[in-house]
Amino acid sequence: MKQLFISLNMIFAFSAYSFMDTTLVQITNQQNNSCESAFRLCQNVYQPFNFQNSKDNELSCQTPKLFYRFQMNNASMVKIKLLQTSGTYVLYGPFNNDLLMNCEAIYQYSASSVNGLLNAGINTSVNVYSGFYVLQIKSALCSGKVELRMNQEYLTCSEEIACSDCVSSFSPMPGKYVVSTWVKENNASQSTKNYTKPYLRISFAGAANTYNLIPTGKIIDGWQKIDSIISIPSNATSISIALKVTSGDAYFDDIRFFPIDGSMMSYVYDPLNLRLMAELDERNFATLYEYDEEGKLIRIKKETEKGVMTIQENRDNILKH
Repeated sequence: MKQLFISLNMIFAFSAYSFMDTTLVQITNQQNNSCESAFRLCQNVYQPFNFQNSKDNELSCQTPKLFYRFQMNNASMVKIKLLQTSGTYVLYGPFNNDLLMNCEAIYQYSASSVNGLLNAGINTSVNVYSGFYVLQIKSALCSGKVELRMNQEYLTCSEEIACSDCVSSFSPMPGKYVVSTWVKENNASQSTKNYTKPYLRISFAGAANTYNLIPTGKIIDGWQKIDSIISIPSNATSISIALKVTSGDAYFDDIRFFPIDGSMMSYVYDPLNLRLMAELDERNFATLYEYDEEGKLIRIKKETEKGVMTIQENRDNILKH
């Protein structure tokens, strides 16, 4: 299975939300199923979810979980509602910061928490105070909807970089660039030979050039690559990169943007134990590293145009007398 990690050497604005009304934001088909990938809440949220077991999806339908993180400046209240299913919640915190070490404390059962039941269609109010929190919601069914309502007066994301500050981080010069990413259509049939719905749109302010980059080549382990060369015009004043889908939902992974005369390697580490999990070569193909429970490297796999191949496997056996 191709892991859901993203390699970025650029900063760009991307909106994953579609507004339902003035108070709720809808989020669909996002992978916030672990503490490390918890959504940052800056406003009220409405999230449909649908965890289905498949060949390339290891999520279990038995106890699907969703994670959210947020900060409160004062005492307030969070209203949690599950629609189409019942479940439970655990609210961890307050923490003094918003670091990944909070997840380690959660997994080691050393974080303060409160928990309770969620009845389908019924609001459950939970008191919160000043500090950072992680909210875990566990559903009794594979699919349903989460609705979170909060007093927005206390929700802050002030440490996030404003788009007006992005130029100093990513300001490409005119010229040719390689743009590469892997895409996957959600719920595509196994007989699909080419994805037609997801694409990258790259446009420029001050110039008429617009690129709609589509996936090509073989579908490898459920993923197909967009791999193109674009030219940034000399009269462009800004660049816009949008992750688009014509209908339904799609995943984008391993996004790259670098000069055509350059080269790029990426490395992915486990956020808790810092083990090397994957490295992506100049062609954006991954080498995957698998470990046993003791942390010993047991298997190395390589993405190729023919699929994922095992290129090395180690097994240790201790003879018992």
